[in-house]
Amino acid sequence: MTKLTWTIPFVFLSGCAAFTDPDPTNLSTYCTSQTGFRAGYLSKAYYGVCPKETEGAFLAGLQRGRGYRPSPPQALPYYERIEQTEKQLMAATSEGDRERLKVQLRDAEWWAIHIDNCSCSYATGGSGRN
Repeated sequence: MTKLTWTIPFVFLSGCAAFTDPDPTNLSTYCTSQTGFRAGYLSKAYYGVCPKETEGAFLAGLQRGRGYRPSPPQALPYYERIEQTEKQLMAATSEGDRERLKVQLRDAEWWAIHIDNCSCSYATGGSGRN
């Protein structure tokens, strides 16, 4: 029982680490349909990090997750900006353009998540209370 108690939190935490910080060392665990779903549901942006062979599954999961995410009306322009910028990022050829687009993505993602989670927004009833 004690061994199981230590194993379960480790498994969950290791999955979260791959989810929050994709890098070249953990793309095999990040670039999955399941992680894409979580990213979409949590209003996360896709920064074009997955290899072509796994990108399709990740993007399908991302779209599915976005269908289930909270949708306060105030966040809709940011959701649209995220999707437009992701398309531009995937088509960009120069590293300078990609970096500029990533900055725009981070900004739109921050606002979408902030609006989704802010106690002052439609998503929480606008009561101003946490």
